[in-house]
Amino acid sequence: MSFHQCGGNVGDSVSIPIPDWAMEPAVKHDLLYKDRTGRVSKDCLSLSADKRAIFPGKNGSGQRDALTIYQDYMSSFASAFGPFLGSTVVEIQVGMGPCGELRYPSYQLSQGWSYPGTGLIMAHDAGLRSMLKEAAASAGKPAGFGEVPASAPSDTNGNPDSCGLFAATSAGDDHWTGGRGSFFLAWYHRVLMEHGEAVLRSAAAAFPKTQGLAFSVKVSGIHWHCMHPSRAAEACAGYAPSASSGTGAYASIAKMLAKVAKETGVPVFFNFTCLEMANNAQGPGMPEADSAPEDLIAEVRRACVQESVPLCGENALCFGLADSQWALDQIRTQTRGWAAGFDKMHSVTLLRLDAKFAESESLAALEKWIPSL
Repeated sequence: MSFHQCGGNVGDSVSIPIPDWAMEPAVKHDLLYKDRTGRVSKDCLSLSADKRAIFPGKNGSGQRDALTIYQDYMSSFASAFGPFLGSTVVEIQVGMGPCGELRYPSYQLSQGWSYPGTGLIMAHDAGLRSMLKEAAASAGKPAGFGEVPASAPSDTNGNPDSCGLFAATSAGDDHWTGGRGSFFLAWYHRVLMEHGEAVLRSAAAAFPKTQGLAFSVKVSGIHWHCMHPSRAAEACAGYAPSASSGTGAYASIAKMLAKVAKETGVPVFFNFTCLEMANNAQGPGMPEADSAPEDLIAEVRRACVQESVPLCGENALCFGLADSQWALDQIRTQTRGWAAGFDKMHSVTLLRLDAKFAESESLAALEKWIPSL
């Protein structure tokens, strides 16, 4: 279920923007994700639009908030494809944000980002600014806690140590371990989790409970700087580390998915990316990336095992089937279970296949690979 634009991201060869009837009210009310310089992401609506009834209602009747729009769309799909649910259609991937993923649009190719930049905090639209101010007031914090820390990154292509919020040698109130910095990042992550839960519950309300039908949520494999103490790139996307332990946010994501699955009675899968990547292929030549995709996948796997959430996976970048045995081998290794239960991946998706996909050599490689999973 796609609620984001197509265009401006890896592998996008077409442009399908957010429809004008949704984009225009969002622009008018400043409910699109925005960085500290005022640059706006038009990839999707801000989560601050979830409960803002500013969008036209169905058939021109009244107004709807974003959550209602998402649910209405999914209800229409469920009605149109009802006979196929649970048989031909067995998994509904529920769009959560940019590229359909549960995150903020912190790293944008269309805005000049390049690997391995940390990206930017995207909490400067009017809706999120208001939500942060209210959260700080409710927590009894000083007024300064109601604003994005000035120490946050200003260069999308910077590294963690180039800003006060994430630098390993920094400290103080505006550092990620300090009072104001940790409060902000915890809030930034929490409202993203609340958004994800709300959209999932909208999906559960839209689709009839059907044997054999499950939901999935896509989480971005932000493997760069995951070995830095601050985990800055992940934190900018909303996967903030714990200020006390330094561990990532995947345990809380898995916990949220497990909660919704239990309360709605519908299975929910954790879908993670970068399965084709190996540590030894990322480090050499670019040690400044602090990249360790295999370690990151292991952390996600452990979170899913802990919360009994089925784990799915997919590749991050394009590769040719016939000439990329290394990628197929790495994905196969990641799909295998090393213990009983949820350790083994539930399913695998191959993304961004190149133009040679239908050629005989590619199909032969695929035919040989699938039985090995």
